[in-house]
Parts: sequence; structure tokens; C-alpha cells
Amino acid sequence: MGSRRLAESATAGLRRAGVRRLFGLPGGGPNLDLIGAAPDLPFTLAHGETAACVMAGAFGLLTGTPGVAVVTRGPGVTSAANGLAQATLDRAPLLLVSDCVTADQRHRVAHQRLDQRAFTAPVTRFSGVVGHTGAADTVAAAAALALGPPAGAVHLDYDPSQPGDRPPTPPRAEPSDQGALAAACATARGSRRPVVVLGLGAVAHAAALQAGLVGTGIPVLTTYQATGTVPATATEWAGPFTNAALERPLLEQADLVIGVGLDDVEPIPAAWSTAAPTVLLDAAPSPYFDGATAVPGPPVEALRALLAACAPAWPSDAGRRHLESVRTRLADGPDGGLHPVDLVRAVHAAAGDALLTVDAGAHMLAALPFWPVTRPRGLLISNGLATMGYALPAAIGAALTGARVVCLTGDGGLGMVLAELETVARLALPVTVVVFNDATLSLIAIKQGAGQGDATAVRYAPVDLAAAAAALGVPSAAVDTAADATRVLRAAGPGPFLLDARVDPASYRHLMAVSRG
Repeated sequence: MGSRRLAESATAGLRRAGVRRLFGLPGGGPNLDLIGAAPDLPFTLAHGETAACVMAGAFGLLTGTPGVAVVTRGPGVTSAANGLAQATLDRAPLLLVSDCVTADQRHRVAHQRLDQRAFTAPVTRFSGVVGHTGAADTVAAAAALALGPPAGAVHLDYDPSQPGDRPPTPPRAEPSDQGALAAACATARGSRRPVVVLGLGAVAHAAALQAGLVGTGIPVLTTYQATGTVPATATEWAGPFTNAALERPLLEQADLVIGVGLDDVEPIPAAWSTAAPTVLLDAAPSPYFDGATAVPGPPVEALRALLAACAPAWPSDAGRRHLESVRTRLADGPDGGLHPVDLVRAVHAAAGDALLTVDAGAHMLAALPFWPVTRPRGLLISNGLATMGYALPAAIGAALTGARVVCLTGDGGLGMVLAELETVARLALPVTVVVFNDATLSLIAIKQGAGQGDATAVRYAPVDLAAAAAALGVPSAAVDTAADATRVLRAAGPGPFLLDARVDPASYRHLMAVSRG
């Protein structure tokens, strides 16, 4: 089978799987055949392969479809590695299709010849070949595996010279374990101060969970990726959960912790120190949540049964009180220049209910407790991999679904994907990028100890990122006060726009101490 016939068959599989858009960075040859065989699937050209993968994963996450990225062989695949790992650890549906040195040419061609399947296997759910047999079925099955559950990255080498591999089917959801549920209800019986923690597995059940939790007065914490599953407007929402100091005052009052859809990849790598009995719904036994009772199977009915066994006696606004206490403690700290918390509040005042993407870095400690997310998937963040350089390409993928997006990033993270500002400009996307610019890897600087280098290990020279954005076609402005940030953003509208916010990093150490201890 020639490359163009294979491309026609492969794209038929993409359509069958519900794919709506392609992303990538072509290298000539067969990957252009694939793009050309699908004129009905718009192609978004990125500046980097990892960025293309993040765009595709974010688009897929928000649309409930497989996100697809197309790259060339060799450096195209190796440059996509971080995007594959992000999708797998953060549970985003991503199918990567790559060129390769074909099997019939490997005996003579060494240029860009790598074992790409072996290279991608550790960061994907499956790595195989789409070839001259059953190509449409192979691609459709690979896309279904990427959707999960659990969602993640799948890789296919595009090789017309050899037969294809059939990816495995996703595992079936486990049925309810009535014995485990009965034991969990016995644990919960009479509990007066239960706390519910929602993880990324809860997002698929958001409507039912909201109906069962809003109005109960039971405090609800959410992991970063579950933010918005219970809206921030509900008095029950008590803020973020990371298994760190921020939520500890609330959990210390609890006599029962109920986790719904919690994934071990979500909390920080610290010991589970909560003394209250813990029940995990929609979960297998977990070595992270040591001693917890696991109840596999659909979580909504199980949660209803557990809450019926409790006798909650929380004040009706206990969750809101905890959240306001968290916000008060975070907003304290040294006086000086532009405080990151004040910047977050100013941006929200101007942007309202826009979808939010947040990069890894110290600024996320200011953003996540203060940005009121009101809907599931209203916040996109790399939590499992916690990779810098995520927020801008995720914002591009999100904006291509029709959403208005605010992207919060640090100068370090933006530097990794700076060229994607041209993508925002070229596509005229409604993306507002806010850069917490302090010319420092602030989160790493906080952690830096004696014998770990000096300031040169964590500080950059100051960069006028507003000027860089303008050069890439994005209107921009620089500010150093919260009032100016609000004024400029309101005048700028929905974007494309970049705000170069010259923040004072002095408060980050305080934010870290309050958040993580």
C-alpha cells in the first residue's frame, strides 16, 4: 500500500473515532499525505511538537474527542516526548501519528533512524504501527484507547511497508462492589464532620455530584484538575486539595474523608497524614492513601449511600469559612511591588468567567485558591507531570473549541513556548496571556538550599516580554500595579493580548509556606 492510500484509510479511522481537528509540525513526506487526506479536519500548525501535543490534548479534553498530533520522524518524535508524558500523567486524550524510517528501508537508512516505538512506550498507553493492513481499524482503536478510561497518550508509527498493530481495547469500568460499599458505610455511620475530596475521576460525574453535594453544608475540596466540579460559587467549596498545609486545618477537624475519583498522580509526593478514616470511591486500593477503604465502581450512588450513613453537623458555611481563611493567610506577606495575589484578582475582575489555563511555577500558588472556577474543565493545568510550558499551548487548544481563555504563566514557562504567541496571533484567538514576570524560576529559588548553587542557577536577565509579544504579532502592555492590570485588560478585550506583569517575587516564599508548609 502506498503512502497516500494509507493516509486515506487512516483518516477514515480518525473520522470514525470522532476526531475534529489535527495539530502538529510536519516534516515533509508521509505526514503531509495524512494532512492532505483530511481536508475536512482543520490542521493547526504549531512551532514545536510538545506544544502541538498539548494543544491536541487540551482540545480533546474539552470536546470529549481524541486529540490528534502529526509529526515527522526522528526529532519530531523525540521533541514530542514531554507532550506524550503530559497527556498520559494528566489523563488527556492524545493520539500521536509519526513518520518513521520504514521497515523495508531500515537495513540501509540510518538517517533519523530510531526505535520510536521503544522510545515512546514508557510515556504512552500503547505504541504501535498503522500499516498496510486494517489501517482504519487500527487508528479508530488507537483513538478509543486514548479516550480511555483512563485517558492518555497513544503513539502510532506510520509505515506503509508493514502490517498494522491493533491497540488493545480500554478496560471496562468495574461494577459496584457491594461488600466494600457496605464496609465503607459502616465506617461512615454517624460521622458528624465528613469532608469530601473530588479528584479528576469525579469530573465525568460533575452534574450528579453537584446535585448531591451543593446544599448539604459538607465541605468539598477539589484537586487542581477537578476544580469547578463543584462550582466556586457554592458555599461547600473549600478550595484546593494537594495533601499539603493549605487544607490541613479543615482535614484536622474531619472525622471522615471521602475521596471521589482521586488519582494517586494528583497529590504532591508527601505522606498521607490525615488521621480521620478515609474512603475512596471509584478507586482501587492505594498505597498513597495508606489505610483507606477503597470502593471500586460508579461513585455517585456510593457517595449517596455514604452521606446517608453520616449525620453531618457542620455549620452550613464551614467550607466557605475555610476558604476565606486560606485566602486571608495567602494574601498576607511582605509589602512591596505587585503582589501575585493582587494580580490574579485584578485579572479576574477584568476577564470574568473565562476558561483558565495555568502553568507550573510559583504563580499557581496565588492563582488556584483565588480564581473562582464555576464549571468542570474551567481550569486546565498540568498536575500529574507538572510541566512548565503547558499553559500557552493548552490555551490555544482550548480557544479552538470556541472558549475565551486567560492563560497565566511565568516568564520561565513562557520562554519555553514563546513562539506559540505567533500561533495565537495567526489564528486571531481569544487568548489573554498574563505573564508573572520576575526574571526568576521563583518556585525553584524558594527550594534552593545551601550548596545548591547561587542566583545564577535560578535567575535570568530581565526581558521585555511585552516587546517580544508585539514582535510576534500579539498586542501587549507592561504593568507593575494591579490597578493598571485591570485597566489595561478591560481596554484590550478578549485577545489576542499579552500582559507583561512585573511582579514582586518577595511574597512567593510566604505563599509557599502557607500552601505547602
